[in-house]
Amino acid sequence: MLIKVQLVVGTLSIVLIFLTFELIRKGKIREEYSLLWFSTGSVIFLFTLWPEFFLSQIFSRVTGIFYLSAIVLIAFFFLLLIVFHFSVVISQLTHQNKELAQRYALLELEFKSLKNGR
Repeated sequence: MLIKVQLVVGTLSIVLIFLTFELIRKGKIREEYSLLWFSTGSVIFLFTLWPEFFLSQIFSRVTGIFYLSAIVLIAFFFLLLIVFHFSVVISQLTHQNKELAQRYALLELEFKSLKNGR
């Protein structure tokens, strides 16, 4: 059963890495945001290649966590932080768009009034 889960998760992590490359190539994602997805895909892929080594040797010694459910919870919180980060970025961009639209409208109004005044 563990081998099937490793294969599925490993395949999904490779798909994530290649999808990120493709989105960069098409210009749909910026490089600064892609680093987060590359690192996430790479770490997940390494965990699927050697789960016993990373989970029982390194991760358990560093964190003191020995239960798989706690590791899943930590992974969930990591992904939650990624979503939170992108929510902050989207909020900033929305605010900037609104401010630019307002400035454009004011400039257009001023241009029309100067044009009609001549």
